[in-house]
Amino acid sequence: MRLRDIIGLVLALVLAIGVAFLTRIFLTKSDIAQKEVTAQSVEISKIIVAAKDLSTGTKVKPGDLVWQEWPQKSLNPSYITETTGKIQDYTDTVVRDSVLKGEPVVAADFVKPGDRGVLAAMLTPGKYAISIDITPQSGSSGLIYPGDVVDVILSKRVTPEGGSEYGSSKTIVSDVKVLAMDIDLSAPADKPKTPPHVATLEVTQDQAEAITAALKEGTLSLSLKSLQDKQAQDITNDKSHPAITIMRGDKKSQIQVQE
Repeated sequence: MRLRDIIGLVLALVLAIGVAFLTRIFLTKSDIAQKEVTAQSVEISKIIVAAKDLSTGTKVKPGDLVWQEWPQKSLNPSYITETTGKIQDYTDTVVRDSVLKGEPVVAADFVKPGDRGVLAAMLTPGKYAISIDITPQSGSSGLIYPGDVVDVILSKRVTPEGGSEYGSSKTIVSDVKVLAMDIDLSAPADKPKTPPHVATLEVTQDQAEAITAALKEGTLSLSLKSLQDKQAQDITNDKSHPAITIMRGDKKSQIQVQE
């Protein structure tokens, strides 16, 4: 091969390498510029969303709400961002309107303790709230807290004709939930300094009427139910576990059959 051909081949090779190098630099710069344009055009913010389905009346606990990245162009002014709120601001609030998992939340979805309408948000659908006056004795010395289940007992004095006066007591409603003691909607971390004076209960319409009538007859007291009794009742009411009734004389007991 002649020297001129060799020189031509080397020049062509150098030229090809140069073109390839310049092309690579151009494409790299173009890619970087495109990414910068994309990053500038899609600005991201963080908003608060539901970490799980939250139904109406649910009390918000830590972990129920989380931060989620959200395109700023799709940002609704009502959404709660890092500049307009904190997750801690909504802990222990009550859900006013149901929120689905992953759905952005707004301040109007929650009712804070002390706000108007918080009690209505806590009520089970179909239930009512009724308040009764209590004393330290009738309220178990202030040791009954919101969330407890109680029976309501009516105590009164009876004077039969020609007889001596005596006291009479009877349970007028059973298994009702305590919604609040005075204005407290949750159990205090420490024992309250003074026993509460008013208990607010979640009842049916018939139970509300029975309690209202009993207020005219005598004194109402709250009898705290055991959590174990409630669990046993839940099992009894569970139709998936049949029960066997055992009679011993005039005593009746039930045994749940585990499948």
